[in-house]
Amino acid sequence: MKKKELFRESIRLVWVSAPGWATFNIILSVLRSFLPLALLFLIKVLIDDITAAVSSDPGNAFSTIIITVIAVVVVWFLDETTTDLGNFVRKKQSLALEIYMYGLLHEKSVRLDLINFEQPGYYDSLARASREAPWRPNSIVNNLISMLRGVLSLILMAGLLLSLHWTVAAALIAVNIPAVWLRLHYADILYNFQRTQTPEARKSAYFHWLLTGDRPSRELRLFGLGDYFTSLFRKSYLKQKEEEVNIIRKRTMIELVSDLIKAGVILVIILFIARRTIDSRLTLGQMAMFLLAFRQGMIYIKDLFGSLAGLYEDTLFIGDAFEFLNLTESLKADPPEIIPAPLKTSIVAENLTFSYPGNQVPAINNISFEIRKGEIIALAGPNGAGKSTLVKLLARLYDPDSGSLKYDGHDIRHMDPALYRKNFSVVFQDFMLYNMNAGENIRIGNIDEREAEERIRAVAGITGVHDLINSLPKGYDTVIGTLFDDSRELSWGEWQRIALSRALFRDAPLLILDEPSSALDAQTEYDIFSRFREIVKGRTSILISHRFTNVCLADRIIVLDRGVIAESGTHDELMKKGRIYAGMYSKQISRYKK
Repeated sequence: MKKKELFRESIRLVWVSAPGWATFNIILSVLRSFLPLALLFLIKVLIDDITAAVSSDPGNAFSTIIITVIAVVVVWFLDETTTDLGNFVRKKQSLALEIYMYGLLHEKSVRLDLINFEQPGYYDSLARASREAPWRPNSIVNNLISMLRGVLSLILMAGLLLSLHWTVAAALIAVNIPAVWLRLHYADILYNFQRTQTPEARKSAYFHWLLTGDRPSRELRLFGLGDYFTSLFRKSYLKQKEEEVNIIRKRTMIELVSDLIKAGVILVIILFIARRTIDSRLTLGQMAMFLLAFRQGMIYIKDLFGSLAGLYEDTLFIGDAFEFLNLTESLKADPPEIIPAPLKTSIVAENLTFSYPGNQVPAINNISFEIRKGEIIALAGPNGAGKSTLVKLLARLYDPDSGSLKYDGHDIRHMDPALYRKNFSVVFQDFMLYNMNAGENIRIGNIDEREAEERIRAVAGITGVHDLINSLPKGYDTVIGTLFDDSRELSWGEWQRIALSRALFRDAPLLILDEPSSALDAQTEYDIFSRFREIVKGRTSILISHRFTNVCLADRIIVLDRGVIAESGTHDELMKKGRIYAGMYSKQISRYKK
């Protein structure tokens, strides 16, 4: 996006997120532009009135200045009040914008294709957007408002200083130009540096997580890795920060020279005003007014040029947020769109091929098969054969590079992914552990179903986790996990039963179980799989497992090897062939016989 478009879009976001607070902010900013000039004028009047009263009638001096003093205090109070109120308004506006921008980021992240999570560039873009998006649009608007207030105030102060001498007003502007150029120049340098450092920053964050996170904590202590990862974090962190400090050091040295020039100009101005006061061409009140006006003008022009430079910086960085928000989603319904209904006949894969980004070898290579309604299909094969990838293709988390998947004869590319996925319930091998209460952990399987306590307990009974949950301090209302107070941790096998309950609670016609019993104890696994057909009754089921005692329960077994279908058939048929499946089955069974 061009800078002009970024400005316009940022302003639109701020206005949409909080139109009332934005309007209030503008009104207060305009009001605050006039109050300092009024205060300067009243101070000038007060000093001149005091001087005159002391010279003519010292005894009545206090009574003659009381009204002016009250006026000064009232204007000062209004100036302070509008400043404090402005801070509050900006905070409220900023909060509304942050919530709105986080909403856009989260909505975009949820909608984006899963394939993005396989690419480092996506994480770089997400990291930059998460860092800049919540506050940069508001910074743009605040800088624009500050510029508006700065321009109005500067015009008023410059007009006042012009009445003293035009060179004073000119010096006010000229002395601040080097500082503005400096900030604009180094804004580009710092932006380009920080953009190139995003991968390194993510690496630092990763090492920090390894040192502080829950999942790495056990191995970290067991293998004594604390010092090792601390050194890696320190090396990575210093690598990105030391160069940034060097850039800022160079900028600071030039700023010091600029400040010295400013001090010289201020010295000349003060001597000029003092000389005119001594020569009686200025009153003491006028002297105070012009000195304060010059000082205030310095502040306003610094704020004005600072806001201008800030706008330039914001424009550079806000582009990162819009770069992420403008990422396109390729997983969508191609016309003509078809509304998917519950499966009636079958799912057919025709010549499916899929490769992960950056991989030359396809994870799935030109495979074809059919899954008929009501069948229990098992996917078997060695690690890395493509089983989990195939599941993601079936659920349309990925689209194939070539070939097609047909759902009841219709290409799933013509179906809205969200509507299509409602027909699937999946237990992934790396299923999620939600640090929420136990009942909610199950209900997440179908979050739209509200009054579901009986069904939640029913599926928990099927998976054998009901008694465990009931034994927790608050039963189904007990928070599980370790992140929050009053929570209870579960074993990995217990978490797996929760995940299986979640999948069963989702009343979807297709059920996919990816290693659903890997952490179950022998008794629980036996209880579940001895009733497996009863549990999945009425559903088309796909089972991935390395435990062949479970795989052999399937109506049909598809054996994958290096992304291709090596063989398929029933357990008995595959054993008679004596190939990959028979070999893997025999080796596993022989261990139990021993």
